[in-house]
Amino acid sequence: MANAAINVAVMAAAQQQAQIEKALTDQLKEARAVHLRAARPLDLSAKGSDKALAGLVRKGFVREAGGGTYWLDEEAIAHAKRAGVRVALILLAFLLSLGASLIALAAAF
Repeated sequence: MANAAINVAVMAAAQQQAQIEKALTDQLKEARAVHLRAARPLDLSAKGSDKALAGLVRKGFVREAGGGTYWLDEEAIAHAKRAGVRVALILLAFLLSLGASLIALAAAF
């Protein structure tokens, strides 16, 4: 029972983190801060915004331009999405292969 409560809490925290990250990236999109020269300051007043921003910078999705300004690296985001799709397709192919192997093995007995 406690394990389920911990899982729910972890999932809620992850969802909240994702919402804060989206709010930060939306700020930059709305300001059209998608290259170095268009960098803008972010509103970091929401609880957890500084931690979310640090994660986005670490991932390379948001770039710091100095002086407390940031810009959204849309190319890095697109690259990460493509990589995610590639991993999902490889995982799907593996699971289909595993399923086919199990069916063939079951049919042999």
